[in-house]
Amino acid sequence: MAMATDKKLYVAVGVLVLLGGAVFLKQRAEKREAATYTLEGQQLKLPALKVSEDDVKKIDKLEIAQPPGDAGKGENVVLTKKGEDDWRVTEPGDHKANSSNVKSALDNLKTLEVKERISPSKDSYGRYDLTDDKALHVVVYKGKDKAVDLYLGQSGSRGQLARIAGRDGVYALGGFSRYLFARELKNWRDKEIFKFADDKVAKIEVRNENGTMEFTREKSGGDADGGTPQAKWSGKSKKKNAGALAAIKDLDSEKVNDLVRAYKDLNALDFGDDKPLADAGLDEPSATITFTLEDGGKRALDVGATAEGSNRWARQPDAQQVYSVSSYVADWALAELKKFQSEKKDDGDKDKK
Repeated sequence: MAMATDKKLYVAVGVLVLLGGAVFLKQRAEKREAATYTLEGQQLKLPALKVSEDDVKKIDKLEIAQPPGDAGKGENVVLTKKGEDDWRVTEPGDHKANSSNVKSALDNLKTLEVKERISPSKDSYGRYDLTDDKALHVVVYKGKDKAVDLYLGQSGSRGQLARIAGRDGVYALGGFSRYLFARELKNWRDKEIFKFADDKVAKIEVRNENGTMEFTREKSGGDADGGTPQAKWSGKSKKKNAGALAAIKDLDSEKVNDLVRAYKDLNALDFGDDKPLADAGLDEPSATITFTLEDGGKRALDVGATAEGSNRWARQPDAQQVYSVSSYVADWALAELKKFQSEKKDDGDKDKK
């Protein structure tokens, strides 16, 4: 018996519903698949690369391999945490680390994130300076585990370009600065030679080829604007191989204050680890300057031969570490007496005025 018209209608509607549902499900699946090829979809598949505040506290070693450059071969630096906040450069050598530079690098890790994938292929490494001989390789350890293992190349508007160890492709990193890790060895080391408060200096002695000068703090008075008190000094001097010290005429206290400011927070420019004392002119120094503090403590520096440019080699007396210091710092120790005296005005010029 033929199917009634109304039943046929119901069957047709049911078939249409089923077909519509199948089409809907297929379209939804296609949309999801297409989304994986969009930037938004790519973001969902980006590798997680997060370093938390707690992670940073657990970091105890940084290995940084600098690629070769125009100046020559590459440089490998290892920084190791020895105490709660005590970092040292353990390769090459064993030296106190620059705590400020280490902290800047560690803090930068907390903002690290992968923004996008630039290329899925190894073939693009050369284009972005990410080959083994061009990239800066940074490995960050938490104990035996690697918290971060990156190869860093070019940077630009898209961020810092990088390879992630164990994963093919080129990625753009956000919140990350290659510069904070690409420091020269000397900038990972602690450059402080000595430090003191300028208002705690009681006496200064300068010995050089011109003779000896001694400056004694008399009192402190307000400056011309009523601001920070400026020390007033008295002084004595004598020429080399002369007799007793004699009072310095026309001593300019402000120039002695300039001397103190030049030395109160003294940092090296570089290090002469393998420099023999004789080659650095420090077996027989050209000058020695000594600051005696109110509590009797002393800070002293020997100044030797010319280092790079017009800078000078220096060391603390009886110490082995050789530094280079700026010519500005060295010139105060090498100065003649007239550097500390008031300039005399020409009487002829006075008459003309």
